Amino acid sequence: MSNTVTVWEKPGSIAEYFWRNGKLDFPVYDMHGHMGKHNAIYMKRCEPAEMAAHLRRAGVKRLIFAHHETLWGSRRNLADYQVCKEYPDLFRMYVSINPHFPEYVKEDLAQFDSFQPYAVGLKILADYHRVPVTDKRYEYALSFAEERKIPVLFHTWGSSTFNGGERMLELALKYPNIRIFLGHSLFGDWEKAAECVQKAPLGNVYLELTAIPGEYGKVEMLCEKVGSEKILFGTDQPWFDEHQAIGGIVSADITEEDMRNILYRNAERILGKDF
Repeated sequence: MSNTVTVWEKPGSIAEYFWRNGKLDFPVYDMHGHMGKHNAIYMKRCEPAEMAAHLRRAGVKRLIFAHHETLWGSRRNLADYQVCKEYPDLFRMYVSINPHFPEYVKEDLAQFDSFQPYAVGLKILADYHRVPVTDKRYEYALSFAEERKIPVLFHTWGSSTFNGGERMLELALKYPNIRIFLGHSLFGDWEKAAECVQKAPLGNVYLELTAIPGEYGKVEMLCEKVGSEKILFGTDQPWFDEHQAIGGIVSADITEEDMRNILYRNAERILGKDF
């Protein structure tokens, strides 16, 4: 028999604790979530109460979400704020930016302060809106984020003509004060993702890991390319499962300091321990 010791068998390790207890003994911040049904897929846990119960089972302290209908429908951000008020210990929100409703964008951003303490930044989903992130229809929202130095979570994908690497690098250079979260880390275009981080003038670009923990070796690769201090944990909840994603991080061949950076320290550095 092999004498190899698997990562979850190392006594006292983060991985062992997780596999034995189903959660960790430190906070986890999920920086990329959604909510509500989606016509393309069945989701077992997609409403607030169901999601909240699952987050607590997995030991997630905060999930920052943008409701599906707020992102690409006519639902307003005030509805997301009400969800946060109902579950103040778990949910935070991104103010969703839909370029097809410019009047809603201006009205909702005018209420940004009234959404506190729950609104932490903005969310842009250019692939679904079919409007490139560099289009002038996003300028009002991006200027708002630049002035306030707040995060913007962008859905990104390496092959996308709407939010691919060249467009995201252009935004990083144009808006150096926005905390740019590259959702999915420009999935597939890892070199451009690293370039965006490395060329950001004020170190304002971070890679977010949705869909990546299930890809063998990719967490290790990104840590090597940009350092774990530039990587954020996210799941796309309810699209992906918290346990699977956390397991992918603690099972990766990275240091426990890297794991802590990804799962909670970086989020706390950006948003504070009590966000």
